[in-house]
Amino acid sequence: MVSVDIFEQNGNTLVEKSALELMTEKRSQIIFKQRMSVGLTQSQLAERANVTQKTVSRIERGDTKVRESTLQKVYEVLGITDHHLSDLN
Repeated sequence: MVSVDIFEQNGNTLVEKSALELMTEKRSQIIFKQRMSVGLTQSQLAERANVTQKTVSRIERGDTKVRESTLQKVYEVLGITDHHLSDLN
């Protein structure tokens, strides 16, 4: 796994974040901010994207084990485009 020189303090220990973790964190922030800007609750987004509220919560918490097809549904409902996601790479 590729690692980068960004660290997060976890208690008294510094933990190195992987590129995947950083990308997932940015993605979750984009989704959360866009959901807030369109005025949807997690439950409303879940219903419109045909996923569970728990899935939306996991995405916003930065869970790395989310299917791309699920993310695409969420992106579509929120109007998230490739332009919004260009910072992820």
